[in-house]
Amino acid sequence: MPETVPSASPKKRPTARTWLGVSLALNVFLLGSLIGVGVIASKHFRPRPDRASPALLHMIEGLSLANQEKARQILTDAALAGEGDMDQSRTYRKSAAELMLQPKPDPVAIQAEITKARRAEASAKDKIETAVISLLIQLPPEERARVAEPLIKTPFRARSKALSDVRKAEEKAKAAAASASR
Repeated sequence: MPETVPSASPKKRPTARTWLGVSLALNVFLLGSLIGVGVIASKHFRPRPDRASPALLHMIEGLSLANQEKARQILTDAALAGEGDMDQSRTYRKSAAELMLQPKPDPVAIQAEITKARRAEASAKDKIETAVISLLIQLPPEERARVAEPLIKTPFRARSKALSDVRKAEEKAKAAAASASR
């Protein structure tokens, strides 16, 4: 009896149904990936409620209107008083960066410049914190209790906001002077 070799069936070409299944699987995978990216992005790029409004507003929102203005003025004055120290700190840090770029950097000199920069920054922060304490002493006890913690926690944010207010006022003054000279 001769052996019959089962004939191998010719390869079937993929049908439309197969392509539809593959396409559906890829689309489901793509849709799941996009949803996952959206969920992750919404968690990481969500605006923080504590950063939505200026820091100074968070610190003084429990005060009466008269005391809010007084607080704004005291903190602005303290920030401006510390600005010279911050400029000095930036100069020291720039000097440290220049020393770092030398062919043979001197680690002791670099560290000395960075230490000077930290001292200058601490001096600026000390001025702001001293102003915060003087502000708290001037407030009535019930208002002091409402704002003591936020004022003490965030003196550098107060400095940033106060300097921002000063810059905006200067820009308005320049714009007014420019429009008046026309």
